[in-house]
Amino acid sequence: MPPDEIAMESRLSLVPAMVEKLRSNPELRSRIEGRETAFCIAISEALANAVIQGNRNQLARKVNVRWTGEPDGGPSILVRDEATGFNPGDMATPKVTGGDRNRGIRLMRSSMDDVQFRNDGTEVYMRTNGRQRP
Repeated sequence: MPPDEIAMESRLSLVPAMVEKLRSNPELRSRIEGRETAFCIAISEALANAVIQGNRNQLARKVNVRWTGEPDGGPSILVRDEATGFNPGDMATPKVTGGDRNRGIRLMRSSMDDVQFRNDGTEVYMRTNGRQRP
């Protein structure tokens, strides 16, 4: 299946609508069945990080979301901002509890099967495995 890409203005207020737009896509919805909550948490955090940490709320910059279906039935998601990026190796290890600034990263990692920071930190790649059938 070819990737599907959507652009969003760098406005935090647009994150819920983008999550709903993705979640309501019939093809994507079928690939996250049974994992909708985890998907919504991960994509919400990735979008918020792209708007706030990446694009610094600069309205002229966009956040792009691309998803594609994987052969095992699960989706992979790529969230890309238009900033200069960061060195993912410089991130502090997310804490287990508390209000640490890496909470969003911890939530993404606990919600998805694979999370990677790519392209000098301007992209977050997330993947969830396909539904396990009985």
